[in-house]
Amino acid sequence: MSFRRSSIQDLFPREIDIEVCLKTLKIYQKLEGDVNCVVWDASLVLAKYLETMCVDNSGFLSGLKVLELGSGLGLVGLTAATLGAQVTLTDLPESLSLLRLNITENKSKISSMGGYAIAESLIWGDSSSDIHKEEFDLILMADCIYYEEAIEPLLETLLQLNKHLGKTPIMYLTQEMRDSEIQKRLWDTFYERLSENFNIEKIPEEQQHVNYRSSDIVLLKITRK
Repeated sequence: MSFRRSSIQDLFPREIDIEVCLKTLKIYQKLEGDVNCVVWDASLVLAKYLETMCVDNSGFLSGLKVLELGSGLGLVGLTAATLGAQVTLTDLPESLSLLRLNITENKSKISSMGGYAIAESLIWGDSSSDIHKEEFDLILMADCIYYEEAIEPLLETLLQLNKHLGKTPIMYLTQEMRDSEIQKRLWDTFYERLSENFNIEKIPEEQQHVNYRSSDIVLLKITRK
């Protein structure tokens, strides 16, 4: 593990219950940092939506190959893995240490449910990654629209991941609708560009987890046109 003993002192855990399988994930967060320092509300909404889908169909995620983009601390991907999926969590190279710590912390709970989780580096827009050679059933994204310079690379990555003729993944995305004019403009730009190549369906709040939904957080189901 690449986290030194002194580094662990700068972290604090948050426990999140996955009620449908009676497991509790422990997610280490940072006391301070950038966008990858805490569990964001949009991540909780998406993680709990996955859980909700497993209430009516307990095997919904079992054995599925799942990719999470911009995993951050890994809550969404780890939830999918604990619900039985084979998950590749991805982020920038500098974010992998904490992500891998959280995978290790929850490894026994994941394996007990038949799931699997690994963390890999993926730089959006870099088509040379071996990840693009794989086919996934599901792609997950939570609160990924922050920076203008990341929009085009993210869109390029989504197109690359959807180019296989044999299998086109279903994608789920959550995003908190923030008040700043910059964030509103970024979201509008991303949504418009995304709709050029993908079908977008908004998941109504009443279909989401009863305790983990918000009018400020949009949940989308996305498929290739």
